[in-house]
Order: sequence, then structure tokens, then C-alpha cells
Amino acid sequence: MSDKNFFSDLLWLGKSLTILLLLIFGILAIAAIFTSGKVDNSITLILWAGAAVTGLLLLFVVTIQLAYANNWGGKPIILEPIGDGETVVGLIFIQGEGIEIERYRPVAQAIQAAASDLKLWVGIPQFLGDSPIPRETGLAINKVISEMEKSGMPHTDNLFCIAHSVGGIAIQKYLKSFPERAKGQILMGSFLGKWNLADLDSQGATIIQYPVPTLTIGGTLDGLARITRIAAAYWYQQINPSQPTDGENFPVVVIDGASHMQFASGNATSFVADFDLKPSAKESEVHQQVGELVYNFMCTKLTDINSENSQKFLNDKGQQTRPKVQPLIDSLMLEGYNGFKPACYNRAEDNTRKDPKCTPYSPWIQDKANSIMAGSDSSPVKFNLDVIDSFHRSYTTDPFHKPHVHVPQIRNSCDGTQPCTLTISSVTQALYTFLDFFDTGFFPVAAFSLRTKLNSRQNIWKHAGVDNPDYKETDGPSRGAEINQHVYQWALEQASDEARTYFEKFGIPIDMGEDMAPIVAAGPLFIWNYPKYNYRPKDSGQCYQVRSTVMKTPINYPIASARGFHYCQLLSPAAAMEWIYVDGLRPKASLSGATFTYGPLGGIDKVIRFFLRGILRQTRTKGLFKRI
Repeated sequence: MSDKNFFSDLLWLGKSLTILLLLIFGILAIAAIFTSGKVDNSITLILWAGAAVTGLLLLFVVTIQLAYANNWGGKPIILEPIGDGETVVGLIFIQGEGIEIERYRPVAQAIQAAASDLKLWVGIPQFLGDSPIPRETGLAINKVISEMEKSGMPHTDNLFCIAHSVGGIAIQKYLKSFPERAKGQILMGSFLGKWNLADLDSQGATIIQYPVPTLTIGGTLDGLARITRIAAAYWYQQINPSQPTDGENFPVVVIDGASHMQFASGNATSFVADFDLKPSAKESEVHQQVGELVYNFMCTKLTDINSENSQKFLNDKGQQTRPKVQPLIDSLMLEGYNGFKPACYNRAEDNTRKDPKCTPYSPWIQDKANSIMAGSDSSPVKFNLDVIDSFHRSYTTDPFHKPHVHVPQIRNSCDGTQPCTLTISSVTQALYTFLDFFDTGFFPVAAFSLRTKLNSRQNIWKHAGVDNPDYKETDGPSRGAEINQHVYQWALEQASDEARTYFEKFGIPIDMGEDMAPIVAAGPLFIWNYPKYNYRPKDSGQCYQVRSTVMKTPINYPIASARGFHYCQLLSPAAAMEWIYVDGLRPKASLSGATFTYGPLGGIDKVIRFFLRGILRQTRTKGLFKRI
């Protein structure tokens, strides 16, 4: 083993880690023996304690390796080729969390059936406890390849990996460290993590920092790897990639009506059943489509195969996918989704529009929310607007800048005698759940609030030339609810015909409740609040009520610097669209009826369960010697 391989292998369970732990254990034990009776006893005790901890870790690592070497967790499944082609290909199938490997036999056989002109071997390794975790992936792959070769597969470099759900996280991390081990990978109900897609080139295009070509397959009714996140993957990998070859190396395809469990087979396992949506496609049809996609993707990466038809097939599937995800992408763009490009957050009052590497504003707030708040159509004096919205953190201050905080402004006035154009500005911050950092696709992707600082309608009318506009008339009504209703209506109109029809049949509609304002118009009270999302009975049924938290002041407010504002915590167009496509379907069209409530801690019970499962998986607390 070379020094380079030794150090690169340290993060994985294997020889390097075993040797390192053994060396540390030996050094600590020898040092403890040598210092015994010669130095302070506390030093000796610390050395023995370190040796004990290292020894236990070494025992754990060795036990895991022996478990895979001897199939203590179960034997892998080996499917011999059914095709009669000359090209030998090996496909390693990584299971999803808690899903028995036998559940993948039908979809693996569908892939073999599609690849009739290849001599395709399939190996499905058995992870301990049916739980694929990155550090054990190498052990599982080595074992299944060994079993495949024992069964007659000749040695070949034509190896591919395919993974489902959490298995997609395990395999993509492993292949990023060892890209030479596969010519390509396929992720089903999974996707490349944002950590591989975060950097932008000088033109703002996505730099895909992943060394292995990857086919991403999503389902429109996947309740765990939600279609919103697959749509984002399409934008990263197909619409905004930095390299011309990225489109072919990282295709994204969506299967209509497919659920998360249909990338395997049979009834959903307990965790999947709690959150998956009911499919509208037949399992056999999903498997057939997966087979065709995987076969054609593999052909494009095999040097001794004429791949022209296969590349055309994938291109066509990609083009068919675009209209399915475009409404979601449009809604994210209208939000000013910080996951595509980070918010600019410049110090200047108006963010530059010339930096392609950041998102300067929310197009919805700039082009729609401001005009709805202004209400030009109902004003006694007609006027037009020139609006500049900018992303700024709502809580930041700058003592050397006036005003000290970023606030909305009206930069000119009209005399009211003829129509004119008012130049106004607004300030927005998109708020995302803290779980967005983990990029699981399990939790909502869109912002749960567009925290927006708008000018009040009274203030706008005054600058337009209206004499003594009445505050109760202009800003007394729930303007936040009015803006949110426009958001929801836009999402319903822009959703695909299929998604809208399905939602109208099974979805829970959104209803706008009255705005909520703090007793005292104070900035911190606005910042420390969020939109309120709750299920409510309505018309002998149920609705999802959204209430905007607002802070509004008249133009004669005692504090001059705070006059004429109408701050709102608003519903994002992407959140409304995500509700129509995913979360609004859960009460009536999911396997369990389990729901997500939007907000900074939305679904906290599911969050706790999600992380507890992760801890049990990572520590192998359960299922070291048996499946769970």
C-alpha cells in the first residue's frame, strides 16, 4: 500500500484505519507501561484510558470488517447475465435504508432485461442491518465483487454503481474518493449533494465538482426525495452547468407518478411508509423505465459500444423531463432561491445586478409584491412604479451608514396632477429551515418566509400626490394576506396540468388568514416572528391556513425613522408550488397521512426521528449481527 493510498483510505473502514488504530493502541500501551511508577499516576491513567478507548475502537473496526468478510449480516445477491452480448459489465446495487436487498431483485432484473445485448452481472451487497453508510461502502463493494467473480464474472473495468435513497449518499461519497472504481453511477430517489454543486464560475454557472458521471432518476410522487429537490438538480446539472459535457455526464430524468418505494418493490417499509406518497404509476412500469434509463446511460459510458442511439434516448428523456420540473424551477427563480446562487447581501442600499455569482433580489417581491402593496389601480391619483428590491439580512446594522439598517425607501415625489413614476426600494431576506444545510430532500426546499420590508400604501400614495391618504383605508386591511393570495393563485395557474389536476383531487387548499401585527411596532418583534402555518377546518373539510406576520406604521408615527413602513413575512411562490406538488398531498394522498408544517422548526418531531435513526445507523447500535 502506497503512502498516498494509505492516507486516502483512512476515512474508510479498511486496512489503513486498522493499522493506524493498532499503532496508536501500541504506542499508548507501551507508554503507559513505561511511565508506570516513574511519573505522576494521573499521566499513566490518562495513557491507559487512551489505550482502552483506542482498543475498543479497534475492536469495533475489526468486527465490522469481519462481519462483511464472513457475511454475518447476510449474503449478497448475485444475478448472472441473461444477455448474450460480448461486453461484460458489472452493476453494484446499493440498497436504501431499512429496505431488504431482496426488494431490489425485480428492478435489477428489469435492468438486465433492458440490457439484453450486454453480459450484465448484478451484485446487491448486504449492508449490516440493511443500513448503507459511507464508511462501510468499500467493504460491501469489495465483498460483492469477490462473490460475483467467484460466480464466474471475469475481471472487468466496466463497473457501474446504482443506489436508492440513503444508499445514494453512501455511494456518491465513496466514489468521490475512489472515482476509478466505477465508470458511472445511477441515483434513484436520490441526487448529488449540494456540496458537489456549490461553486460557481466567473459567469455564475454551476461547477459540478464530482468525478464520476451520474444519472439522477426521480419520481414525481416521491415523498422522501421530493420532486422539488430533483427539479433543483435539473437546474444545477442541465440548465446551469459550467461545462458543455456536463449535460451528458449528469442527466436528470423524472418518472411520472413514481413514488420513493417503487425504485424497490413490494409494500413500503416502516420509515418509507410514514412519508412516501401514493404512486399513480404501476411498479412494473417504473421498473421498466428504470431499466431502459440505466441501460442507455451505461452504454454512453462504454467505449466498445455504439452509444449514439443511447445518447439520443437520454437526451429525449431529459427534454421530456423539463416541462415536468419547469414550474418548480420557475417558482424557485421567482423566490430568488438562495440554493441556486447565494444572496448578494451587499452593504450598498441597492444590490448590484452585475454580479453573476449571487442572487441580488427576489423577483416576486420586486415585480409583484411591491405593486400589490402600492395599489395604483385603487389610488385617486394614478402612478407607475420603478422598484428596486435587494436581498439584505433584516437584522444587520451599520453605524457608519444612514440609515443604520436597510429599510425601504421612496426616492421621489409626484405633484398629483399627472401620472408619474415613483422610484421605490424594498428589502428582502429569504428564510430557510436550518435542515437545508443537510440537503436530504426529505424536508421542504423552498423558503418558509420571504421576510420583506415594504413601503406602506399610505406612504406611497402620499408621494404619488394623494392628499391626506387615510391609514386605516390604505394599510388597515391584511395586505400580507392579499399578496399571499396572489402567490397561491400564481402557483395554481403555473403548475403543470397534471400536478394541478392531482392537487385539486387530493390536495389540501391554502387559505389566507388575517395578518398578525405585534402590539408595538418594533423591528425586533417583527424579526423574531415568522409566518404562521396551521391546518384549519373549512367548509366541512380542511385547509392549510397561512397568516403573514406584519409590522406597519402610519406616516405620522412618533419615530420619524420608522414612518410609513409595511413589513410582511410573506409566502414564497416556491413554497406555494412545493405545497401543490408535495406537502399539500400528504393528508389524503400519502401512505400514512403524516404532514409537514412549514417554518424554521417545521416537522420537529420528524427531525428528531431523522437524526436518532442516523445515530443508530452510524454507531451500529442495532443490527451489527442481525438485520433491523
